[in-house]
Amino acid sequence: MNILASRFPGLQQSLPFLPLTHLPTPLDPAPGLAGRIGLEKLWIKRDDLSADVYGGNKVRKLEYLIADAIRTGSDALITFGAIGSNHALATSIFAQRQGLTCYAVLIDQSLTPYLGPTLRYHARIGTVLIYADTFKQAIKAGESAVANHPGGADRVYYVPWGGSSWLGTVGFINAALELADQFGADDAPEKIYLACGTWGTAAGLAIGLRLAKLPSQLVAVRVVPGSANGQDRFISLFEETNRELHDRDSSFPIFDDPLANVEIRLEFLGPAYAEPTTECLEAVELISATEHLKLDTTYTGKALAALLHDARETKTAGRRAVFWNTYNGRPYPDDLDTITPEAIPEPFRRYL
Repeated sequence: MNILASRFPGLQQSLPFLPLTHLPTPLDPAPGLAGRIGLEKLWIKRDDLSADVYGGNKVRKLEYLIADAIRTGSDALITFGAIGSNHALATSIFAQRQGLTCYAVLIDQSLTPYLGPTLRYHARIGTVLIYADTFKQAIKAGESAVANHPGGADRVYYVPWGGSSWLGTVGFINAALELADQFGADDAPEKIYLACGTWGTAAGLAIGLRLAKLPSQLVAVRVVPGSANGQDRFISLFEETNRELHDRDSSFPIFDDPLANVEIRLEFLGPAYAEPTTECLEAVELISATEHLKLDTTYTGKALAALLHDARETKTAGRRAVFWNTYNGRPYPDDLDTITPEAIPEPFRRYL
């Protein structure tokens, strides 16, 4: 469902698009959780169900990125992430369903229970896994993989960390328009909470909410460490995406002040990437008990922890909020235990 293109015909002809999702994703009321934390109304945007084979927020981005890879004649993609990256796995799953090889350069992270199944899933579908200790090593390893690609370096399509290029960001302008259609201006929530790693999801939603004239504030909860708080990256993606769309269809408005409807929250990351906090674990347990929904402790649990904190501190008490579930809610294949350690490159086996 490409709402954006239907409203701006110039974009329909100038933006590549490959349907991968089943949209709209549900907008489920969460009365049990709302009652426990003192909200008048709480909804969960179920992007965990965005596609049948694998859900989560990355699929909306891949509808544009994989389409662009096909348009450019690429026969392979390369992307990056941590060992347990949902983005890297989603990219490989959907790329290979289009007959494209996927290189995934993955860097070290804290041990979590899902690393083993994720690596086995990669092995099952034939991802070319490349290990790196650090971000800088990952860049060099990626360059080497591209240079040695059998089809030639010019046939490898670059998918950035988290799929957060301006083109990937467009997927979440669509998502905001979808949400606006599900609510209507009179029913709009005051706040929308989501986890932010590479900021493409947040930038797209911020543009789309303004495009739809939905008066909701986006609460972007940082879950990935870095030297900056993410604000500069968010602003850069917002402005680049906005400019690219306006250049392709002059009726697409240019928005000022990228942070006009956005609050960036830094205090829920915890000691390191993928290390759960006490607040995160509480949030994961509470939503499981009240709404029977599974979250992860790397991204979505920390975003929900921010919502719970704000409700208790009266920032959202008695109000209406949306929790945007960016996690994959689809089960992994049930035969992953047949994948032996030998099927996985040696540097990754210690994570099994």
